[in-house]
Amino acid sequence: MPIRPGKSETEEEFIGRCMSEESESFPDEPQRYAVCKSMYDREKMSKITDTKTKVMARVAYNSKYEGINLAEGGLEDACWDGYIAIGTKDMGGRQVPNCVPEEEMSKQVETFASEKGIKLADYPWDECIADMTVRYESEDAAKRVCGYIKSQYGS
Repeated sequence: MPIRPGKSETEEEFIGRCMSEESESFPDEPQRYAVCKSMYDREKMSKITDTKTKVMARVAYNSKYEGINLAEGGLEDACWDGYIAIGTKDMGGRQVPNCVPEEEMSKQVETFASEKGIKLADYPWDECIADMTVRYESEDAAKRVCGYIKSQYGS
């Protein structure tokens, strides 16, 4: 059962408690932070009584967490269908999964290939990992991008 913020608990206190209590359900720290932050935001949003403000808060909430799968499964399952996790991004000073729409990833990859003058179907894995590690500053992100390239372009 998801935990809820206490009545007098600050955001910082709740997220600290949540990060500790949810460590088994969400072993991946960035995803666990996104889950805890979303629980706090959802609880705060539930207390809004003005309809217009509530609707606008819901739109902002959905935009903020777009693409992030707030369920168990770690970074492998951190994003909705149609999104791909490319490392992490900053949210409130903490890192959360960076879920990028596959359509956007496809455009980025094709632009990169065009600029570099390579054919994605012939892009060697080791070269892809090296290039993408530099581009995304993370070998984990590079592996996800190169895996995406391999699955979509058959390299």
